[in-house]
Amino acid sequence: MSFNRIVAAAIALAVLVGGLTVFLIFTQIATLGSARVWVEHTREVLQTSQRLVSLVQQAEDSERGFLITQDPAYLKPYRDASAALPGDEGTLARLVVDNPTEVAQVRDLNSAVERRRHIIDRVVLATQNGDLAGARAIIVSGEGRAAMGDIEQRAAKVTTLENRLLIQRTVSARNTQGLALAIGLSVSLLALVTLTVGMILLARTNARLNRAIVEQRESEAAREALSALANAIFVNVPDYLIVLNVEGEDRFVVADVNPAFAKALNVTPERVRGRAIDELLPAVPAQRLIGHYRRVRAGGKPVTTRDEFNFPDGARVWESILAPVPADDGAVDRLIGSVRDITDRVRAEERLREAQRMEAIGQLTGGVAHDFNNLLQVIRGNLELLQRSVAGDERAETRLKNAIFGAERAAQLTRQLLAFARRQPLEPKVVNLSRLVSDMADLLRRTLGESIEVETVVAGGLWNTIADPAQVESALLNLALNARDAMPTGGRLTVEITNAVLDEAYARNADDVAPGQYVMLAVTDTGDGMSEEVRARVFEPFFTTKTEGKGTGLGLSMVYGFVKQSNGHIQIYSEPGSGTTVKIYLPRSRQPETAPTPPPPPETTLDRGLTILVVEDEGAVREAAIAMLEELGYRALEAVDAQSALALVEGGAEIDLVFTDVVMPGPLRTREFAQALKTLRPELPVLFTSGYTDNAIIHQGRLDEGVHLISKPYARAELARRLAQLLPADAPAR
Repeated sequence: MSFNRIVAAAIALAVLVGGLTVFLIFTQIATLGSARVWVEHTREVLQTSQRLVSLVQQAEDSERGFLITQDPAYLKPYRDASAALPGDEGTLARLVVDNPTEVAQVRDLNSAVERRRHIIDRVVLATQNGDLAGARAIIVSGEGRAAMGDIEQRAAKVTTLENRLLIQRTVSARNTQGLALAIGLSVSLLALVTLTVGMILLARTNARLNRAIVEQRESEAAREALSALANAIFVNVPDYLIVLNVEGEDRFVVADVNPAFAKALNVTPERVRGRAIDELLPAVPAQRLIGHYRRVRAGGKPVTTRDEFNFPDGARVWESILAPVPADDGAVDRLIGSVRDITDRVRAEERLREAQRMEAIGQLTGGVAHDFNNLLQVIRGNLELLQRSVAGDERAETRLKNAIFGAERAAQLTRQLLAFARRQPLEPKVVNLSRLVSDMADLLRRTLGESIEVETVVAGGLWNTIADPAQVESALLNLALNARDAMPTGGRLTVEITNAVLDEAYARNADDVAPGQYVMLAVTDTGDGMSEEVRARVFEPFFTTKTEGKGTGLGLSMVYGFVKQSNGHIQIYSEPGSGTTVKIYLPRSRQPETAPTPPPPPETTLDRGLTILVVEDEGAVREAAIAMLEELGYRALEAVDAQSALALVEGGAEIDLVFTDVVMPGPLRTREFAQALKTLRPELPVLFTSGYTDNAIIHQGRLDEGVHLISKPYARAELARRLAQLLPADAPAR
């Protein structure tokens, strides 16, 4: 081979080697550029899909904040998210247009996003229209939760497919790169070893760089998502959040507050940043905060406290969580505090405990009244039966009269107990209290004496109310007598009646009262007043501040029970030395006033041998009742329980009236017994008696329709009148 040929071959070889080297370099550059393009493409797809999920979550948080607070300010993140979602949906669809599988997945993801946004729109619209129940029903249905789960699953599919495509493209690029290197090695032989090694090292460096870029992007995306989540919580949570920088042991500077805290302070977050916490909240003792900080620093964990602070608008109860934010060196130089105003919850718990306590006392007193009334019925019945035996013996008659008076006083006490327990049988009517109070004015003046001035104030256009007139009179008299005792040297008693409306805000802060329209009866005295401790217990039975022998402590408890049983509300206002005002709220009625009830007929005895079936489980009570009936001229049959009485009726016994106790043992209850009697003999009258009616024949403080009741202990004259009312005047003797 000639030199020229050798040179030409060398030149050709050099050119070939150089060309191959340049080719390999450009191939590598193109592969690297392609890989970077796909890395950037994947990052955009992942960021856009994650941003879609974040925007939906942002709209969810805004929706819930608005539902809870009804504050339109909470809707701003929802509107921002709703405005941004269409753009991101379009961007994601454009990024994956080159891959049919991804196009379908993104289409499904966008559809799921639109379904969730539609559900959020429905909740927001319902809340704006005041349909809170409808909004909560949509949330409780779970369709929003299911839609959000669908979004997260479809977003995960897009992420998984995009990562798999990136791996495939990276592998393809590497294969192309390896093929180019193999061709170069086969052609350039040993001359290209160094170049090949360099290319391999460069390829490995690029691969590590690519992996580092991917990892960095993923880390940045995770940090951005976490930061967005934390920011959404900080901005939208209803609790008060505050971030404090610790400057020394006793100085805490506000780094930031969330919008809820800023709103509570009536400032903007910018105005409070950089201020010391004791300047911002002077009601918070500095030493208490320092003590909390030391506990956090010593334990390295959050500290939860509950404190009550006095603010210009009253005392508030705060539940606080103070948590450390450690620095890189482990030192605690920043704190984050979460404060929740639990005043309403604490007050509600206190009211619930008080209501439960009063209910327990009521159940106890009701049970005592039942047994006591049975005993009183035996005592009074037998005393009245003895009256004829001692006729003409003045001394014995006087003693019997005193004994009957004592039994009547004891019965009055049990009636007061039943009133407090809300178990007294009321006879509510539609009444206008203006006439009732006017009729009682003279009675009050005579009862209270000349040293007390009585003034009545009746508002014009007074509404009617539903109440038992006799119980209203009794309540008014009890309040007047209490007022008299509070004014031993004289004073003024003012009875005021007016229309009143109790709104929802009042009802939330009061015990057992529904918002609505009421007729208010207020009794105000200028007496000594009472302390907060006394006022808190004033409605309890047997609680009294009077000296021994001056009162039973049942007057106000009876008023309390009557008002509650009438679906009303009672409130007492008093301060030592400033007198007392008791306000009774009775529900308004739009019906016309009920006509006055005619007076009962005088005691009468049919004396025609009519037969009355006495159903009573207490033997002594049953014997006294039978003796009274026989003295009135009736014949009596007896049964110890409802089942035995029903057997007598079914057996064809001649009975003109059933006189039965309400509360009796046995499998057959009084209510079922009465229904069975009505089925067997619809015309047979039934007179109930009881010392404690429970809920058998009384509901919502009223006797059931068609039910006749005489309460124990009853007098012979009262029993005679009730029997005369129920038995027809022309009933034939048997």
